[in-house]
Amino acid sequence: MSKTREDHIVTKKATIENTLVLNGVEMSSIGGYPGANYTGRDYYVNNTTGSSGGGGNNWANAMDEVSTAIAASEAQRILQLGTNAYVRNRIFVQGTGTPYAEITALPSYCDLIGIGADPFGNGAGIARIGADTGTGGGLTGTSSVRGLYMTGFQFQAGLSNYAFQMSNIFRSRIEHCVFATNGSPTGPPDTHFEIAIGSGLVMDDCHWLNQSAAGNDPGVGFGVTGTHFHGCKITNCYINGQDAGVQIASGCINGFNSIFMGNYIGWGSETCAVGVDDNATSGHIIYAGNFLFATDAFDLAHNGAGRIVGNIMANGFVT
Repeated sequence: MSKTREDHIVTKKATIENTLVLNGVEMSSIGGYPGANYTGRDYYVNNTTGSSGGGGNNWANAMDEVSTAIAASEAQRILQLGTNAYVRNRIFVQGTGTPYAEITALPSYCDLIGIGADPFGNGAGIARIGADTGTGGGLTGTSSVRGLYMTGFQFQAGLSNYAFQMSNIFRSRIEHCVFATNGSPTGPPDTHFEIAIGSGLVMDDCHWLNQSAAGNDPGVGFGVTGTHFHGCKITNCYINGQDAGVQIASGCINGFNSIFMGNYIGWGSETCAVGVDDNATSGHIIYAGNFLFATDAFDLAHNGAGRIVGNIMANGFVT
């Protein structure tokens, strides 16, 4: 067997010794972080081959739910608080034919990585969180998270629920994730991505998706309901909602140094009333270079002329 073929076989798998191989490159059991004695841990999750009693220390002893691994990671990290409150762990979640159960929290100072089919699709093999049918949500609750890196997941929701909802998210990055209506939701979700407060949130290459019939896009695509959304950067995303693609609460008084740039915002499987509905009475968020398709592109309560920069609205190109 040639080295090239061997590298291909081991791509994105871990050996029983808990050494991870990614794209043919062997990494230490702590994810390539510097130093052989780094105290961070890796956890492995598979809801087909794992078990509720699994230790999660390798694929052969995988945990069966994302929530179990998050709890274990947080417990391990808290043990380090006396010497290093910010030690990073990693959680690897295998996409299977079965969705993972709804969660109520995310891990701080952790890399949360979905492995499997690309999350922009629909169905088996995706690391998806939330039921494939019904009125449940994906991530719902009032938890906060700091120092998260997350990629490769699809969060699903049904009628009046949330694909992703949490209180506060600080100094975190979310890449290549999907926020979706499930396949049989009985009606549109409330919001696909909602936070109260964001600070230092970077989102890139994420996708909003309706996996059901037209009429089941969320009411709001991306919502900020609290007082702060500062130092945030949302780029290269596809964001849609029926009432609004992006909606900012009137009480969001601190949006300094935040930007939505290079996104598509508006219609999904049906009409969108307002592309960006920014109700902040002291508005600071910048909207630059986005592409909008909505009945009304922008509705900004404060300083709209100074914050809408070089955007493109769908027009009469088609005859």
